[in-house]
Parts: sequence; structure tokens; C-alpha cells
Amino acid sequence: MHKIEFHSILPFGLSVWLGALMMLGSGCSSTTNVLNKSAQRPYDFEAQILHPQCSVLPAGIDSVDVYLEWNRKECLYLRESPQAPFTANLSIQAGTFEVNWSDTLSDYAPKWSRIHWRSSLAEFAADWNQGTNLIEVKLSDLNRNTSAEWSVPLPQPGKPRTPFHSDGWPVYNQFAHVGDTVYFITDANMTWQHASVEIPRSLPSPPFTQTQDKSDTLQPILRSEWISDDTGWSGYIVQPGLNIVGQPTNDGSIRVAHRLQGTTAEHPYVRDLSDMIMASRYITSRSEFDQMMDADDAKAALDEFWLNCSSDPSQASALIATYYGRVEEANRYFSGIYPGWRTDRGMVHIVFGVPDKVRKSKDSEWWVYGEEGSANAITFRFLHVEHPWDEDFYVLSRSIQFRSPWDRMVTNWRNGRIKID
Repeated sequence: MHKIEFHSILPFGLSVWLGALMMLGSGCSSTTNVLNKSAQRPYDFEAQILHPQCSVLPAGIDSVDVYLEWNRKECLYLRESPQAPFTANLSIQAGTFEVNWSDTLSDYAPKWSRIHWRSSLAEFAADWNQGTNLIEVKLSDLNRNTSAEWSVPLPQPGKPRTPFHSDGWPVYNQFAHVGDTVYFITDANMTWQHASVEIPRSLPSPPFTQTQDKSDTLQPILRSEWISDDTGWSGYIVQPGLNIVGQPTNDGSIRVAHRLQGTTAEHPYVRDLSDMIMASRYITSRSEFDQMMDADDAKAALDEFWLNCSSDPSQASALIATYYGRVEEANRYFSGIYPGWRTDRGMVHIVFGVPDKVRKSKDSEWWVYGEEGSANAITFRFLHVEHPWDEDFYVLSRSIQFRSPWDRMVTNWRNGRIKID
């Protein structure tokens, strides 16, 4: 567990989908997960048909709880006769743990469906890869004959458990909406503290300039302190930015038990107008950006920028969809201490798109655009850096050699010459 110093300020309905092919978003985890996408193009969200959300949590010394959500719009619902209901047939498998079930559509059925199982750890982890500490999990849509695969870390017994939303469902991927109350269970009559700090709204510098990120020096401020009751359940209200929960120590620091990122309710989408303008900064000039930020009608100013990129409104609309689609994709894959679109990987992904090839090692990712080894290929290397608040923090190896390809891509955006995703 981390120990941190902090400053104390103790205030404290659905229509039936007629046999349609249907599609979703996010990933399955014990707190994080890795979807086994194409090794060539792992960050292409639309390349997957199924995008389940999942948590696997310890349920004692020798058992685990498996929580699964899937999007009904991504599954294929069929019926055996005109009078029969539309039904999807699904399966989940990990090790020797396997469950098959059917989901029947009805009027007003929610878009997302949830299901929960308990499994023995020996059964669930029968194929445990001791080298990586990961367990392979697969969700299959049997009607469509397609599946989604991901890896989850081997759940470790112990307390406190991962946080839960107020509806009793686990928090996925360490992200929760600001203002939500989240709960966790621990031993009774223990002292707990909640601290938080907002994250600077700075953007990464372009790939050809040097930068120094200081998010590792952020010090959360104490928001509340309490003693867990006899039930062992405790809760707190999520604040914007980094949220830390743990126990106080004698030296005035906090021993971190878990951390969350407080996000907007729209995350991973960027729908707030000021954020949409901020995200456009990668391809705007300073004066254009300032004009949009200061405009009386900010939406009209943003629309005007995109129409200047292409005089054809339909082409401008396609550019907007591609650009902000990449922003959303960056938020899904690269969010941590920063929203994904404000990370180095997010910046490159938004401007350059999905790499033609991605190579990974224990401490690096190489993104290749173009034919690897050719004179025109561009390769970005992202180095994994130890960070006190972000387990997936990557920093771009910047170089002046990226100046020309960066300027070329920005010019292509501004002239509407981008291949639409």
C-alpha cells in the first residue's frame, strides 16, 4: 500500500430488436482488465462486437464473485417461431468455470443486463498463468458465434474489498461519477479517511517538444474521517479528480487502501462544450483556441472552426465524428490520473488514429504508422513510468524528428484530408 502525506482541511423501456446485429463499451476487471484485441490494432474499439464490463472479486479464501454486465444491443436475439420471444444465448468461461444462459427480450428491458455468479477459486483459476498472474475470461454470443476475451488479475482474498456503487454493483476500472456515493466493506470499528485532489487541466505538449509532468507530486487533501460501524460497511462521496481512501498512520500520512478517479457522468464521452473545445486544442492555433474559449456563443465558434476545416457540412460532420470518436476511444483505453484524451497516448491516438501495428514489452509500447521498416513509417515509443496514482502511466519518448509528421497531420485535419474512421 502507498503512504501519502496530505494537507488537512476537515470540512467535509426498450423495443424488440428484430434479429438485428447489435454492438457496446468498456472492459472486464478485478480493478483493471486487458481485452485481448488484435495484436496489430489493439486500440480499435469498433473492431470488437462485444464489450462486456466485468469484475472478479474475492469472496473468501477459496472462492470468487464474478460480476458481468453486457449490452443487449450488441447481442444477436433470435426466435424459433413468429410467436416465440426473441432470445440471446450466451456463455462465460474461465478455467473450468463455465456458465450458459439465455436472455429474453421484453418491452422496456434495460439496455444493459447484469448477472452474478460465485465460483470456487480452483475452478475459476484452473488455467491461471503464474508468469503473468492473469486469468483468461471469455464471453460468447452463441447465436452469432462471436466472443470477447480479456484477462483479469488473480483475485486476492483480504479486506477492504473493491468499492461498490450504491446499487450494490462493483466500481469498474477505478472510475466513478462525481457525486456518487461508493461503499466498501472492512473490519468493524476501524478509522478511515477520504482525501481527494482535482487534477490540473493541462494538455500534453506536442511530440516534438519536451515536457515535465508533475502529477506524481499531487497531494490529496483530507475531506472526511470516520469509524466503520459494526457491519463493516463504509461509504464516501466521490469528489472530482483523484480520490484516496485509507487508514491514518502515526506520522500523519494515510495508508492507501484504494483509489478512484472522479469523472463526469458522460465519461468516456466528451459532451461538455468547454471540454470539446479543450480537446480541439491539438489541431487549433492559439488564436483560434482563445477565440472559441472567449466567444459569447461557444458552440457557434466551435462549429465555425470545423466548417473552416471543410466547407462541405457533411464532410465537416464526418470530421467531427471521427475526431471526437477518437477522444472517446482514448478515454476508454488510456484514462488514469488524467482523462485518456489528455495523455500522451491519447494525444497521438486522436491526431494520428489507430496505429497500423502495436508492439508491447514489459515497460514500453511502440506504435507504428505505415509499413514498419520503411522510410515513411513513423514509430512512437511510450515508456511505462512508475506513478503513485496511476498504474498505467505512459510517457512518450519525444523527439524533434516528430515535428514534420505532426505538422503534416495537423494540416490534414485543418484541410479536411483525414481518412474517416
